[in-house]
Amino acid sequence: MKVSVEKLPTSEAVLDVELSWDELEKASDKAYRKLVQKVDVQGFRRGKAPRSLLERKLGKEYIYQEGLDELITETYRSAIKEHELNPITKPELDAPVFEMGQPYHFSVKVPIITPVELGDYLSLHFEREEAEVTSEEVERELESMRNRQITWHEVERPAEYDDRVTVDLELTVEEKNISDLKDNPFELTRERPGMFSGMDEHIVGMKAGESKEFTTVLPEDYSNEKLAGKEGHYKVTLHKVEVKEVPELDDALASKVSDGQYNNLEDLRKAISDSILESKQRRIRDDLREKVVNAVIEQSKITLHPLLVHEEAEEMLHQLSHVLEQQRMSLDQYLLMMKKTREEYLKDVEPDAKKRVERELVLDQVANQEQVTVLPEEVEAFFRAYEQAGQPIQRTEAQIRAIVINYRREKTITRLVELTTDPDPTEEAAEEETSMENAEAAALAGETVNVEDNVSTETVNAEDAINTEIEAVNTEDTVKTETEEARSQSDEAEVRGTNDTAVDVVE
Repeated sequence: MKVSVEKLPTSEAVLDVELSWDELEKASDKAYRKLVQKVDVQGFRRGKAPRSLLERKLGKEYIYQEGLDELITETYRSAIKEHELNPITKPELDAPVFEMGQPYHFSVKVPIITPVELGDYLSLHFEREEAEVTSEEVERELESMRNRQITWHEVERPAEYDDRVTVDLELTVEEKNISDLKDNPFELTRERPGMFSGMDEHIVGMKAGESKEFTTVLPEDYSNEKLAGKEGHYKVTLHKVEVKEVPELDDALASKVSDGQYNNLEDLRKAISDSILESKQRRIRDDLREKVVNAVIEQSKITLHPLLVHEEAEEMLHQLSHVLEQQRMSLDQYLLMMKKTREEYLKDVEPDAKKRVERELVLDQVANQEQVTVLPEEVEAFFRAYEQAGQPIQRTEAQIRAIVINYRREKTITRLVELTTDPDPTEEAAEEETSMENAEAAALAGETVNVEDNVSTETVNAEDAINTEIEAVNTEDTVKTETEEARSQSDEAEVRGTNDTAVDVVE
């Protein structure tokens, strides 16, 4: 047997195989031994019929073809393993009809994942940004809380700026109705942008029950060019004037806005400051993680087969469909609203799909190189957290594998940040927490990674499944490839398609 493997720059591999007639003879003997156990031949128990009688029943060529099909499958599997190829999908087989007594040649072409060539990411260095909170930011948030506690009280006096008025309002431009509002409340302001610019000054001074007509000029820079600079005619009837009551900024307000958690203003200020600081630190960490990953991707040499990008685009469409279902909208309705076909949408998301695949491949390659692993207790902690929060996640093989893959990639980003920044014990602990939070957020949002079609979606024994999936993910590439079992199944469907004559196993 002669086997040659050529890796093409298009992320495909071509296997050329030449088999001797002696190898075909041996394969046919093996096929005979299998078939004789399945086929009934009159006068013989199963497994006992001579080959000559089985050939007479099924045809000599049939037995040779069965042996050849099996040999092709075995050769393909062996070559894939020996040359460390990661097929993306089923192979394309070029297998001519064999001739008795002659050597046999066949070829297989299969899309593969081309290993990423990482750059020197250890040479990268990033500075950690320091998060700071100013007193102005705290007071601004405090004022926002205070404003959310504002109450309105009706008054019997002419309207003033900062009052809230309820009006019927009709606006026409060149005798065309532009706006017709009924019982519409809004706050009077000295500076109102847009179409209603200049309106408030005419309403100031009006009383409840009063009607008024007036004109304004719409702004020259108004977005609708047909209306910009035109004269607008108003008809306004005022129904109600309300004045706002702003609560005092005191301990009572602190207790109210915090539901009694803080009994004085200074404690509330401290809590607001801590919250703003934590939010800024999280944003800085997220920005740094993204910056590091993008730099590593930029350094790397990545070759993608179009099928990987297409499958990721399909996955993005599936995720969109899931989100739409939660909003009680079908994918077809959404596409109709967007005036796009399914194919047009897939084409639009291809650039993002390509970036997602590149990111996954690079992170998986770094994870392998840095020996990043996920521990069973980490996955268990993940499940327990959601159970304690009253949001249990079903423990299926597919779900466990998706969680392990997501978490391993997040841990890989954390490792890259450690390698490319100066040590900071506080931030390193926060990075670990961020890894878990990001993996959790992906699970809650319904995000998935591509897992093999044969991975079970049935609830499984958690401990066994977690250990199995962790072992698989920690030792293999995790972008969608076919497992050994899946490859076997696809081989049967694709490679063994040469002998399509049915065998009648009952005489």
